[in-house]
Amino acid sequence: MEPYTHPYEPEVGAAPERSIGTLFRELSRELGTLLRQESELARVEIRQKAGQFGSGVSELGAGALVAFAGFLILLHAGVYALGPLFDSHALAALLVGGVAVAVGVLLLMRGRGRLKAEELVPARTIDSLRQDAELASSAVRSPGTDYVRNIERRA
Repeated sequence: MEPYTHPYEPEVGAAPERSIGTLFRELSRELGTLLRQESELARVEIRQKAGQFGSGVSELGAGALVAFAGFLILLHAGVYALGPLFDSHALAALLVGGVAVAVGVLLLMRGRGRLKAEELVPARTIDSLRQDAELASSAVRSPGTDYVRNIERRA
């Protein structure tokens, strides 16, 4: 049979109870440590990602340079292929160059159109933020059921 112990008496070998102030100090210290560790982890990860991004950009640039050189060689080959057809390599070069310039201008115009300010605005995000602001303002004006109805209407 076990000896009787009062339910509020600490067990033998158990850690002594700590005050709320002590618990809050420990919580604050551990929270600070956690935040420092998380920020250090984020810094390390950002450094790694930046290095990965840099190497990717340099490989992309090298690939674009090699592809451009290949494109120039193909244009040159087109001039030589069309030269006998027109009995003049100069006329063939003019035709191949004109087609290349036309394609380039079309691509530039299309790219410029995609870079216009209204095309780059995150419209869905702005709409969502506007709805969140309306929802929050309605909750402040009339707390209670209107807030719940607005959430249900939005979903």
